[in-house]
Amino acid sequence: MERHEVVLAPSVIAAMASITSKDDARRVRRRLEALAFAPHMGMVYDPAYDSARPPHEVLVTFAGHFGIYYTFDEEADEVHVEYLEDSRRDPMGKFQR
Repeated sequence: MERHEVVLAPSVIAAMASITSKDDARRVRRRLEALAFAPHMGMVYDPAYDSARPPHEVLVTFAGHFGIYYTFDEEADEVHVEYLEDSRRDPMGKFQR
């Protein structure tokens, strides 16, 4: 099975460090590990509100109530994790950081 490099944005690293639940943190880590082997597991993120849309198309997969938003660069063989968001947050300001 081919392994792809998973690259985390600095904001994702910070978001991971702020997860207070050990169970949530474990779920996120496991899903990130799975992305290295199955980068197509996510689906195209298509929110109901335009204000909840990131600046470009991303895929999303969920680890519990955390959404992992990423792109897959097949040529570079890299998964770029751009956002890690608690899905319980207000969707209107999701990608404003």
